[in-house]
Amino acid sequence: METTIEAVFENGILRPLTPLKLKDHQKVRLIVEQHGSSVQESSGIFSGLDSETIDEIALSPSYLPEEA
Repeated sequence: METTIEAVFENGILRPLTPLKLKDHQKVRLIVEQHGSSVQESSGIFSGLDSETIDEIALSPSYLPEEA
């Protein structure tokens, strides 16, 4: 059976974001895909901008939505 889950890597451990229906000591195979920032992943909409400029936009507080 194949299942795709999201996980966070913290302190050397992959922590699933949702519970897994696995038995103790059950072996599984992991394929790790690293995801970039949502801005970097959608960089095609910023045609003509280089990676550094896109990263600057993604990390700049001035581009964050205002608190409601």
